Amino acid sequence: MRYLISSFLILFVFGCQRKHGAVVNYEGSAQGTSFQVKIFYPDGFSGTQIDENVIQGWLSHYNKIASPWDPDSEISKLNSGDTVVLSNEMFQLCQLAFSAKVFTNGVIDPTLQPLIEAWGFGVSKGYLHYGDTAKVQALMKFVGNDNWLPKKIDFWAWPKNVQLNFMSLAQGHSVDIIIDSIKSRGADAAFVEVGGEIKTFGLKPAGDSFLIGIEQPILEKRDEFQVVIPLQNRALATSGNYRNFRIDSLNGIKFSHTLNAFSGWPIETEIKSSTVIGASCALADALATAFLAMPLNQVQSWLENNQEWDAYLIYQNNKGDLEVWSSLEDVYN
Repeated sequence: MRYLISSFLILFVFGCQRKHGAVVNYEGSAQGTSFQVKIFYPDGFSGTQIDENVIQGWLSHYNKIASPWDPDSEISKLNSGDTVVLSNEMFQLCQLAFSAKVFTNGVIDPTLQPLIEAWGFGVSKGYLHYGDTAKVQALMKFVGNDNWLPKKIDFWAWPKNVQLNFMSLAQGHSVDIIIDSIKSRGADAAFVEVGGEIKTFGLKPAGDSFLIGIEQPILEKRDEFQVVIPLQNRALATSGNYRNFRIDSLNGIKFSHTLNAFSGWPIETEIKSSTVIGASCALADALATAFLAMPLNQVQSWLENNQEWDAYLIYQNNKGDLEVWSSLEDVYN
């Protein structure tokens, strides 16, 4: 999905073919990005297999809900001040976004939309420069309002002057929806990747986990893997600062897409690549973004208190060298 914060996760699906039962693999483009779906059916499966048209249909439907690039999407109408009948998916997305804000103590805040646009990391090219303190402070007056959160599926509109951005978790949410849909149709196992966000269930035919390769956070080595992570019945999302950045046309200052939700300014910590693994792809997506805005010791403390989540972090030490901190025990370097 072109409209979502880009991750730099490159996937490899290692393994053999299933000896008994059908295996189908679909790859293609949708919503401005690539996708790969691999589905394993049980031996003797007599139901209707999911085809590529169904998958494209799921992705297109989600695009009409969450894409700010589509002026007729649900999120675009809400951000334009319209009242809409909330879809089930939008209601879920709202609840997840608020959970992510609570989960991260406000580091992720969907009401940052005006700042994301103004800095040039949304639909528009942006207009802010370093030194535009008064403009940033004026936009921050509309950030932090939680009255936008719907309590039920009904007619709904955002409060006046409030706009929301779900780019930090919508892509992961679409992966969760596709995995759940595949499960409900009788598959044994599946691997789903959309724009670099991944979720799996079940095992490959030989009983192995899926293996996911993570790129090095260095532009010249973008095709080289830093690590390979086994993934079984979990989701994985990666975010990094080295691809999605701008250079200020007035002073040449380089700044990344990660914004400080409390000040509205771009922020960069020692963490350069954040990979998060957990049950929800939507929340893994949001956390991978949040961790880029948090110092390493704060992320480590958060993970210690939330041990259902794992992370693989590449950070820059005081000498400028890249190092790794990981809560995962089973990885392949």
